[in-house]
Amino acid sequence: MWYLLYRGVKNSDSTVLVMDIETRETERGVEIYVETGQKIALVVETGKEERIYLPESSGSDSTYYAENTSGLVETENGYKVLHAGNLENISVIN
Repeated sequence: MWYLLYRGVKNSDSTVLVMDIETRETERGVEIYVETGQKIALVVETGKEERIYLPESSGSDSTYYAENTSGLVETENGYKVLHAGNLENISVIN
């Protein structure tokens, strides 16, 4: 089952970004899909940890934690990532 989390997200300077963020729980973790035409990064909070996912096309092939080198994969309509673990909060960096 898909969950629509956001439609129109405010970034740090209160500009409204037009995007949809959807999540789906799988056996491997939580799939996160972001539909947007803008370059973004995602901050995913899980308990006391946070993970920052950068676009793989940005030249960085890592996340905030070195043991997981998967980043945001560009799709036709935005980005996707598989987050291993539970989700408490997602923030968008633009």
